[in-house]
Amino acid sequence: MIVEQGAAEANVKIRPARRDWIWIFGCGGFLFAYGALDRTIAAPGSTASGAIGCVFVAEALWIRTFGVDLTREAANIRGLRRRSIPWRQVQAVLRHQQLGAMRVSLILENGKRVTLKAPTTWWGLGEHEYEADFNRIGQWWLAHRGESWRPVRPEAPRPPVQG
Repeated sequence: MIVEQGAAEANVKIRPARRDWIWIFGCGGFLFAYGALDRTIAAPGSTASGAIGCVFVAEALWIRTFGVDLTREAANIRGLRRRSIPWRQVQAVLRHQQLGAMRVSLILENGKRVTLKAPTTWWGLGEHEYEADFNRIGQWWLAHRGESWRPVRPEAPRPPVQG
């Protein structure tokens, strides 16, 4: 990864792509409308579809708040659990595949992996945006990890166990 000049000067917000939440919003709106229409005819089950529609709409709006904010000091992760990870604690920025989706992970000093909710790509959809965001996160890490950062050395191989 090559650090671009000026790539990490202003704070950056990375959020899920529209394709990640809009279909949930649409399905929820459809179910809500179906439930409202059923309610006017007094058909059984109308309350359930309307309630499920509301849950879908709420979930879609909630997914829009996921992501990561890149600042000079830390990566501020927005998800189920919000947290701030100082760049000096990050040892690597990696991509990995999880259930058909490409995700970005931050590997911490203690060896723990923090998987980001955004950026992501599902079965190749939105691959260009994902790559751009992945590279942007890597650029920020390289630019702000600090002088004290040292790569973690792998453990020396242990002698074979004789038994």
